[in-house]
Amino acid sequence: MLFPFLVSLVGLFFLFANAIRFYTTCKNRDILYRIVTVYLVLLSCVELLCHIIGFLYPNSNFFLSHYYFNFQFIALNLFFYKSFSSKVLKQIMVIVFVSVLLFLGYQYYDRPSLYWEFNLVEVAITSIPLLFYAFYFIVSNLKTDKHNYFYFCNGLIIYVTSSAGIFLSGNSDSIILTEPFVIDFWFFNSLFYILYQFLIYKEWRALNFRRTTKRKLQ
Repeated sequence: MLFPFLVSLVGLFFLFANAIRFYTTCKNRDILYRIVTVYLVLLSCVELLCHIIGFLYPNSNFFLSHYYFNFQFIALNLFFYKSFSSKVLKQIMVIVFVSVLLFLGYQYYDRPSLYWEFNLVEVAITSIPLLFYAFYFIVSNLKTDKHNYFYFCNGLIIYVTSSAGIFLSGNSDSIILTEPFVIDFWFFNSLFYILYQFLIYKEWRALNFRRTTKRKLQ
């Protein structure tokens, strides 16, 4: 059990590193850059608490998953909303966004004990829209010269697809509490998370390289 936890710490380290990189270079950047920065900082806080509580009190950190998935859903909805130019698509995004939050709000109001459990419905309805938006972002920008945030969106697709698939492949008991699956599920989830953070780092390098090059040409 120690090795998977150490691998997850590597992912946490890369997340911290990316959050620091974006934060320290955030001044005078566009709105998308600032949204990604806020997204990484928020997730860093949640992940740190998750690791601390999970280490000190095993199986007591499930409630933090709600913050993780909802922070990610809110931040990346704003990211893609600011990215897209289609008014129809933006209207659909607003409807989906409000519907998801209202549904989750009602779910936790109707069953408060769910706050302390792992919510598979929450994983699905906060992840699937982001996958559609990321795919659309990539496809809609393939014919343009501006390829900003391609690494980021590809990493998001890979990680969200793999993690949602892992979590939704069974109920929370079989995923988190059944011994043979702890290593398989959480270990591979950590590996995909490390890949995601590596692609975010590639995005940071590409964005800042283009900015530096543009300044030199001016």
